[in-house]
Amino acid sequence: MFPFCNFGPFDRSELRALLAAAFSSVIVIAFLMDFRPRNASSAPVPAHTKPVRPSGPPGDSFAAYRIKPEQFYNIDFWNYSYGSYILRDGKKIQLALLNSHLELPDNSDSFSLRDVYYTDVTGDGDAEAIAWLSHVHCAGTCDGGSHLFYIYTVKDGKLKPIWQYETGSYENGCGLKSLTISGRHIVVELFGHCTGQKLEDRSQPKFMATDSTFILQEFDGRAFREQSSEIVETSETRVERFEPGIRIF
Repeated sequence: MFPFCNFGPFDRSELRALLAAAFSSVIVIAFLMDFRPRNASSAPVPAHTKPVRPSGPPGDSFAAYRIKPEQFYNIDFWNYSYGSYILRDGKKIQLALLNSHLELPDNSDSFSLRDVYYTDVTGDGDAEAIAWLSHVHCAGTCDGGSHLFYIYTVKDGKLKPIWQYETGSYENGCGLKSLTISGRHIVVELFGHCTGQKLEDRSQPKFMATDSTFILQEFDGRAFREQSSEIVETSETRVERFEPGIRIF
């Protein structure tokens, strides 16, 4: 059961309607700040204090989160190796970007850095780096792309990964619908039925999706761990060329 079902005066049906309609930021904030894992003790979760950031230019809601903190000055995520990556055919490559891109020789796979955000997701008062990449696979036709997220912190002057996540593709299911970050919590919303380790939902025609899966991740002091997931009923949606929503609070 999605933890939201025990929150406030909303009953289960009302909550599903809210999530399916908009997954509004007011609800997200209330949920993420008040959420208790099922196996948590009765002690309250410590309040999260976000570093004060200067305001960005009008119209750019992410400008403040793109300001690189001092501990990341020497890291160029646009020209960076994100480590080994296993392609669909089982081949292992080094996901090393040059000028934010990696194009494989046969043009079957391409990777691009979409953006990098900086905010405190561990509760220690220092910002972490959140790198957002896209991956498009083409075999005759292209799959519409999947999304990869890498979160890094700096410990003793060294970059340390604390979260790595890849969604499914829009062609084969489990493509990214939205990603919400608030304090030590991340909510990933995927198109289709995407529980467990499954990165595909082939129950629908290509580039079509019914229902959404919400996955809650929480930082446990070392890494982000999945706390819960729930499938919410939605109408059939065409997801080709879909642009996901990113929210940071």
